[in-house]
Amino acid sequence: MDFLLSIIRALPGSVAQGLIWGIMAIGVFVTFKLLDYADLTVDGSIATGGAVCVVSIVSGLDPALALLLAFLAGAVSGLVTGLLHSGFAIPPIL
Repeated sequence: MDFLLSIIRALPGSVAQGLIWGIMAIGVFVTFKLLDYADLTVDGSIATGGAVCVVSIVSGLDPALALLLAFLAGAVSGLVTGLLHSGFAIPPIL
């Protein structure tokens, strides 16, 4: 009975983590299948955005502003990847 109870207690965290990974999977799917562009920046931009958010909050910024900065950091990393691919003919899989 304790085993079942421990599984039930762990379920909300597991579902939340699955939703986070699901967002990344959608980003990979869109670039890989729909746009026919093998771009792995999605993985790195999630980590970059998370790092920017954490550093911003620890530095004393408002969490809403930190989320905005994290979004912008992810967008800039995708933009840089696109520019490297289109401008310098670097293979799209970085």
